Amino acid sequence: MEEKICLACLATDKKLKNNYCTKCIRELFNGITPNPLNFDKVEFTKKRAELSPRMSISGVQDKISLAFEKKDLTPTAINGKYILKPITKGVGQIENEKDIVANEHLSMLISKNIFKIPTASCALIKFSDGELAYLTKRFDYDDEKLKYDQEDFAGILEVSPSTHGENYKYDACNYLDCAKMIKKHVSSNIVAIEDFFKRIILNYLICNSDAHLKNFSLYSKANSNEYFLTPNYDLLNTRFHINEKYGDMALELLEDYTSTYKAYGYYTYDDFETFAKYIDLPKIRFDKIIQLIKDSYPQVEELINKSFLSSKAKEFYKNSYKERMERLKI
Repeated sequence: MEEKICLACLATDKKLKNNYCTKCIRELFNGITPNPLNFDKVEFTKKRAELSPRMSISGVQDKISLAFEKKDLTPTAINGKYILKPITKGVGQIENEKDIVANEHLSMLISKNIFKIPTASCALIKFSDGELAYLTKRFDYDDEKLKYDQEDFAGILEVSPSTHGENYKYDACNYLDCAKMIKKHVSSNIVAIEDFFKRIILNYLICNSDAHLKNFSLYSKANSNEYFLTPNYDLLNTRFHINEKYGDMALELLEDYTSTYKAYGYYTYDDFETFAKYIDLPKIRFDKIIQLIKDSYPQVEELINKSFLSSKAKEFYKNSYKERMERLKI
């Protein structure tokens, strides 16, 4: 029997059910084996137009909310527990569009499986014509279908277009400002601060320069005042899709550049060590994360090779990750 690859975890398995392994069916789909989507991208576009006035999913990328009807994931305006993103076309200056969904899927798996960061469950799923789309399970509902209270860092820091201009989610604050809000609002902030640090350095390593204020959030469960960092979401090697001339990250690390940054013109080990000190990350925990990064490349390379990226995208992802490791001198 031929081995196939699970569209969720990328594990090889001889006994996949509709492209997914048993473990992922349980974790991602609550034990329901989903059918391939019964609509294509043309129908997706029509459904999005019909549902968009009533949907609450933010962001500029095309997406719709899905819910189970028996074993079919179908578009819905209310109570959707999954978000579907197809391959984006004709949005701004995006390049290599066909790799976008595989890029996001891979980046999320690196976050979850290698860096051990709480990360939204996700998978690839086939349209009726076989084209792959990105699917993620919503994390802002509990088992009783009660929606969590969620606020992104733009809201927490009280910045908006009216206060800081149209580019507010990139220009208004830095990652140190976000860390201060975690300390203020999260009761278990020692764990959350380490988690946040790992997210920042991961975004640097995978060349995600779109980790802006709205891509980090805090949430609390229904009938609770205790806040936590939401699972990681919206991860992508943006460098492969946008010809960026300036900057390596969406936000600056600190309020001012370190002498090392001024010397090299990009972030290095010293910058992240300084950031760790500013957010009170213990040296022993910082060293452990650095060791994780040192050991990470073989696992990252394995996931890249198993991913659904094109050959060109795979080589770019590998090379850019290695270049960032070299910048950190680890």
